[in-house]
Amino acid sequence: MRLLVSADIHLGSPIRSVALRNPDLGDRLKQASRDSFAEIVDLAILEQVEALVLAGDIFDNGYPDLKTRAFLITQLARAAEAGVPTVLIRGNHDALLDYRAQGDLGPDIHLLHKAAPTVEIDGIAFHGLSFDAAHVAKSFLPEYPRPVPGKRNVGLMHSSLDGAPGHDPYAPCAERDLMAHGFDLWCLGHIHAPFERRDGPVLAVMPGIPQPRHFGERSGGTVTLVTLGEGVPEFERRAIGHLGFCDCALDLSACSDQQEVLRRLREALMSVQQPGRDRAVRLRVTSDRYDTTLVTELAQEILEGIDGVFLDKVKSTPPPLNPGAVADDLVRLMQDELREDGFRQAALQQLEDLRLALPSDIMDALDEGELDALLADAIAEVSLSLHAGGLK
Repeated sequence: MRLLVSADIHLGSPIRSVALRNPDLGDRLKQASRDSFAEIVDLAILEQVEALVLAGDIFDNGYPDLKTRAFLITQLARAAEAGVPTVLIRGNHDALLDYRAQGDLGPDIHLLHKAAPTVEIDGIAFHGLSFDAAHVAKSFLPEYPRPVPGKRNVGLMHSSLDGAPGHDPYAPCAERDLMAHGFDLWCLGHIHAPFERRDGPVLAVMPGIPQPRHFGERSGGTVTLVTLGEGVPEFERRAIGHLGFCDCALDLSACSDQQEVLRRLREALMSVQQPGRDRAVRLRVTSDRYDTTLVTELAQEILEGIDGVFLDKVKSTPPPLNPGAVADDLVRLMQDELREDGFRQAALQQLEDLRLALPSDIMDALDEGELDALLADAIAEVSLSLHAGGLK
């Protein structure tokens, strides 16, 4: 039996942080999430898998618009009509979603939850529990059914497991306990970076987010094909994302005129193109003359003639000082000011005020740990503004 495993689709995600910087990129990302899910269904049909498994966070929240819900139902119905049933659970993002509010999702689409945790397909027992609240602080594992004797058993779980950087502990579960539960295969969601774990005959797969939504999700863009035969389950990752994020370093410190700056920028932006896949690029520019605003404007102009590349962000910093060189008096004064306790406390308070004014899904971009980087960026921008010679 072969399964196609995915999770963390996040249909309907507002993509606010990216859209605020680049509305065109925000629109492309929203469409890319839909395109990627349609490609998942295409792949399930092409590979003639016995089931499509979705391990939570299919929607980005518990209140999707009717158009987004209709899109999901249409795609899963297309899979069912081709003989591919779907097994799914709710994650923490779509925990409050009532999948049956407008009627059943359709034939051969099985939502597993506490009242109906198990379904059998082609002799394989699938077990899963859905989130019923936006945050679950304890492990779901003790509530999972025991393995069905004489059958292959597959578990679906949305969990942070033992924990991962950047993820809060949602339904935490010790990996050793998970692997010892008695199932042959665990299909996991929540951690957006893909990974696999083996323990003897047991396999656990985290397929990763199929379509990354921001720069911090560069390791996503995959789904996992699993073959569940008589022996140890086998797996194969497949690339699925329609838009990827990349970092591009560019040194403009030796550029003396506009033509050279434009040429270097165009070369850098052309170099990130990838056939058949859009790319969002974050430019890290080294220059003592051209600040972030100017480089951003030039890059956006150049990208009007380059297909498939979008500008996520530009960060321009001056080159490092030569050994023995002394920083400008103003820069030194600003750096001294940063070390004053009163200044730091005032800056933290302003940062918190800004955080509270932002939508909840992007407020973490201004958490306390970002303060030093923001202050360093501010000093770099002041230095560039003082010394910018402009373009000839």
